[in-house]
Amino acid sequence: MFKNLKIIKLENRALLKIKGEESKEFLQALVTNNINFISNEKSIYSALLSPQGKYLYDFFIFQDSKSNYLTIDCEKNSYQELIQKLTIYKLRNNVEITLQDTKDVFIIFGSDLIKFISNLKMAYQEGYTKNMSNNLFFIDPRSRSLGLRVYGNNLPNEFKEIATGILSDWHYLRIKNKIPYPYKDLEKEKSFIIENNFEQINAIDFNKGCYIGQENTARQKYRGTAKRKLVTAEIIGKDVPNGEKIVFDNRAVGTIRSSSKDICLVSIRSEVYDKCKRDNIKIKINESELKFL
Repeated sequence: MFKNLKIIKLENRALLKIKGEESKEFLQALVTNNINFISNEKSIYSALLSPQGKYLYDFFIFQDSKSNYLTIDCEKNSYQELIQKLTIYKLRNNVEITLQDTKDVFIIFGSDLIKFISNLKMAYQEGYTKNMSNNLFFIDPRSRSLGLRVYGNNLPNEFKEIATGILSDWHYLRIKNKIPYPYKDLEKEKSFIIENNFEQINAIDFNKGCYIGQENTARQKYRGTAKRKLVTAEIIGKDVPNGEKIVFDNRAVGTIRSSSKDICLVSIRSEVYDKCKRDNIKIKINESELKFL
């Protein structure tokens, strides 16, 4: 019925259950987004920063409609570190943090997505959430172009009829839309989220009040102190690995980040990007060239 849809099971995710009367207040004081936005019909994307405002972890947060406890969907390779960090901040809060390993995580994407969403009687807007048949799914809060995130272990029949996709195709969509995969594209305790499009992907609420790292994040936004930006570039030539340094006018000006097919993300100094775009300059790197899109 939906030929232009693909489904992929994500093997790199871990789900943490956050229970307790003070769970929302606890997270609200820590993370970059507004926990009060979360409801049975709304999920969010957010991050946890260092006191200096540098990136530590990113995750999705959604609410179970039956029990109203919160779930964090985070990178599997760092979930134990995240639990330890949250436990440090827990203090006397009535909060319990446990690993939830009973649900799988899927993404659904493709040009038939709008029709599929309409069939599910969902609004096609970032973060829109629905529970159905013991499964939960929501439109990716970062950008609806990234598709539907699905949580469950017994999917409805209409989901089972969708063909299996290739993860690199989904990453191509992500990179095209200048959306980082922070586990690979940001440096822990070094990267600033303002310089990596977290405002554009709905991960920061500047009106919520204090959270860890809030002061530096707000300063970068309102005083314009960010020096770099995350942009998409076409790779003309051979693939360039993540982490490769970019040299322009005999100085290091940026770093290659994740890539898919012929495009990649680039973290680059703002003035260099502006000059290259204005003057249509390509940057040579190894045996290839970068053309900013």
